[in-house]
Amino acid sequence: MPGTLHLFVYGSLRSESPHPLAVKLRSQGRLLGRGSAPGILYDLGRYPAAMFGTEHKSRVIGEIFELPRDGRLLRELDHFEGTEEPGSPLSRIEIDVLFDDGSSLRLEAYSLGAPPPIRRVIESGDWISHCVNRSSIAR
Repeated sequence: MPGTLHLFVYGSLRSESPHPLAVKLRSQGRLLGRGSAPGILYDLGRYPAAMFGTEHKSRVIGEIFELPRDGRLLRELDHFEGTEEPGSPLSRIEIDVLFDDGSSLRLEAYSLGAPPPIRRVIESGDWISHCVNRSSIAR
């Protein structure tokens, strides 16, 4: 569909997240399903960041949303991710995502341009399960 934007989210914007922007994304966007893309997911403390690329053997787990065409929600998400700031480590790039049902879609995602200085890799590629495991370990 021309003008339709699909976004892959893998961290605090996922539907399981209580973050206010995740709630807004659920109410204004349309969740199309779960999927994954080749890349590395890093634990940066309170949030994750991913670096995508077909050269990676690991996969980042996330969800695919269709965003409203007016672009307002996307601008708000870009602001939240800091992509409009000069020198931001994140940018919105196009990637190929494999849905859990086996279909695929080329869409956009927020990605690091280079690995972070402190590289705590989330081996599972799944931020939500990582947070659950991290919480249960901390108890």
